[in-house]
Amino acid sequence: MVMLFIFVLPLPFRIRRGIFSTYNQLTAKQQIKTIIFITGCLVGLLFIDSWKRSQIHVSLYHHDNSGAMGSSAVTPIQALASRAYNQRNMYISGFILYFSICIPTVMSIVKRLVKYHGLINEQKKQKLTKTSSKAEKASKEAANYAKLQEELKKKQISLEGLQKQVKNLEKYFDEKNQPGNLAAAEAVKKGN
Repeated sequence: MVMLFIFVLPLPFRIRRGIFSTYNQLTAKQQIKTIIFITGCLVGLLFIDSWKRSQIHVSLYHHDNSGAMGSSAVTPIQALASRAYNQRNMYISGFILYFSICIPTVMSIVKRLVKYHGLINEQKKQKLTKTSSKAEKASKEAANYAKLQEELKKKQISLEGLQKQVKNLEKYFDEKNQPGNLAAAEAVKKGN
């Protein structure tokens, strides 16, 4: 009863998991299984024997027609005491058999509780990692966006510089290609 009481208490997850893992390790051993089986058989035989012996019919002296008491005659007090003793044994062995069935049943329920509580904890951790990964992703994207903005500004500055160079070069070539400048440039070439 104490074991069942402890099993059904609303204990913290770690303690409940520890109790279940200890129970599971004990019942997984073949020697323990054999001991449980033999004990169950002996208690079952005791239950059956006590049940049969507690079903005896006690007749009172005045209902006995023979009048003569044999050496094997049983007094009602002796019969009632034996019957009470056998009933007590039957109740105790029945109690043991009942709890030998209840404990594994409760442990299967505790097993499911531990399993589902573990799954719930894993899902909570995954949700936390997902939200933290989303936050990390958002911060990475923001950092990446800022980096790209800086690169864009640098490229715009270099583009403006290139556009000024192109304008200056066009201006220079336009000045060189004007008709008055062409005649002067040819004279300079002929003089050399």
